Amino acid sequence: MPILVDYMCGSCGTRREIWAPSPPSATATCVDCGAESRRAWAPVGLSGSPAPATGPAPSPVRRSLCSSFPQVPGLCHMSESAGRMAVAKYLGDGRRIDREQERQEKAAAVKAPVLADAISHHHA
Repeated sequence: MPILVDYMCGSCGTRREIWAPSPPSATATCVDCGAESRRAWAPVGLSGSPAPATGPAPSPVRRSLCSSFPQVPGLCHMSESAGRMAVAKYLGDGRRIDREQERQEKAAAVKAPVLADAISHHHA
């Protein structure tokens, strides 16, 4: 029976939930950059502060919509534009909805949309 497991990529810093067979593997391939992700442990009620940085500051990593808004279902399977619209509607943010609608209309004027423009199977 598959279970939902957290994996953290050591290369790009993305933390992702992945359906994995039981018992889950200690590593998985990062869907964002293809590097090895290690299983991240996050037991309920236990948390700690991150270790202090000892080297140069890492470059900021752009988080995916599904990791930024885990409460919005299905974002991991939507394109970036469809995900932005879903988040805007979830938040009830009329201005964000209007901006995304305008962005999608401009893109559709250049190239007619197809199903692949709305659905993806990766964390975009």
